[in-house]
Amino acid sequence: MRSDTIDLADQSLVVDISDALSERDKVKFTVHTKTTLSDFQKPEFSVLRQHEEFIWLHDAWRRARTTPG
Repeated sequence: MRSDTIDLADQSLVVDISDALSERDKVKFTVHTKTTLSDFQKPEFSVLRQHEEFIWLHDAWRRARTTPG
């Protein structure tokens, strides 16, 4: 198992998830990102994401952690 130490005071990448909105059978969130990292094209941006996308990301992350190589 791998463990990483994260400096919670590091502000080089800040992600805020807000504005939960229920539409019929879907829940949507606004993901706001602020960064000073040069890997990103813009220092600030926001995207709208559905709850199912967070579930997929979580599942993909877990599979990657348990798959050797």
